[in-house]
Amino acid sequence: MTLPTATETELRPMLEMQLENLSPLPTEQVVFGFEVIRKTEKQSDLLVAIARRDAVVERLELLRQAGFAVETLDLDALALLDFLGYEKLLRDKELAGLALVILEGDSATLLLVHDNQPHSIMAVPLGGDASVADAATQIGGGLHLAQTAVQASQPEATWPVVHLLQRSAEGTPGAKLDLQALAAALADRLGTKCEPLGLSDRQRAGLGAVGLCVRGASGRARMNLVPAEYLAERRRLARKQRLKLAGIALAALYGFVIAAAVAGFAYQFNQLGSLEGEADGLKAPYDRACALQADLRVLQEYVSNRSMPLEILAELQKLKPDAVCLTEFHFTDGEQAGISGYASSASVVSEFEAKLQKSAFFPGGTVLSPLTNQKMAGNVVVRFTIQCKIKKSPKHETPGGRRRSR
Repeated sequence: MTLPTATETELRPMLEMQLENLSPLPTEQVVFGFEVIRKTEKQSDLLVAIARRDAVVERLELLRQAGFAVETLDLDALALLDFLGYEKLLRDKELAGLALVILEGDSATLLLVHDNQPHSIMAVPLGGDASVADAATQIGGGLHLAQTAVQASQPEATWPVVHLLQRSAEGTPGAKLDLQALAAALADRLGTKCEPLGLSDRQRAGLGAVGLCVRGASGRARMNLVPAEYLAERRRLARKQRLKLAGIALAALYGFVIAAAVAGFAYQFNQLGSLEGEADGLKAPYDRACALQADLRVLQEYVSNRSMPLEILAELQKLKPDAVCLTEFHFTDGEQAGISGYASSASVVSEFEAKLQKSAFFPGGTVLSPLTNQKMAGNVVVRFTIQCKIKKSPKHETPGGRRRSR
């Protein structure tokens, strides 16, 4: 069928409105599924399958008794198509354009695939005493009709080879037909190469389980013939079971949490009493240690600060250019220092200031006061004053800390 392009959720109500015209049985006696095989911006081509509700319910009940929770029930022909790809019985090119005749008891299912999508599935009845010639006539006529219908919308579709597969139970009309003879008769009638599919014993044994496992293992979502009410009821029961199990688990978890909390409180209470006793015994030594640490900190600050001016003066002597003479050095607030002196020129003062800024003893930068010229011993010199931030003396936090080197 061809319908306007929409989501799968929107397509289902469209098909339900047309189901009465599509189905040979009353709508309440059938279920349907569909698969989108081609989609454009304006329209979508669908493969629609309709099945008797009682047959579907019977199969679902058998599967339920066998312990299966059914989510998807597909057509056997489509499941078989996946089986062929899974077992690699045909090359990818052959699967992309496949014409397959499946002998299934008293009927033959004709499956036409074009561009990796199934386009037609037709069942042709086989008479109880049908000969190879009669079967070839019936199957060939059905294939011709199906191919003509597909080529009406897909003119480029071709099927150079028709494959035959035997899946009939013993004693059925299909099982009595010889595949090689049927393939030769079909080739004469259609003028197309026809050949049986060769299966190993393991693959032939797996054909009976195609609709149960291989189809689900493929992971390809296609049509689903499971009635919506069946899925809704099964999910309701599953949800009820999950809620019941969740309630049991929650009650068990709640009991475990309460027991763990009581045990934890008892343990913590015992530990608290023990720790309080230890703390009372350690209080007096702790107070003595704190007093000693305070005395030691005062002593360390005294020792470390005592040598700091000497180190700064030694650094100034090392940084001072020969043309600079220092006349005064004084601390302002413990972290600021003023350096006064005179030099032969302003450039020498700038050189001295740049060295101070690079020294680790003066990390805060410098501020140069306005320069003044003064005549001294017959020469003109430049008076300067530089304010700078000096490095803090190191503090020893613990008695085991490293001592400063002198």
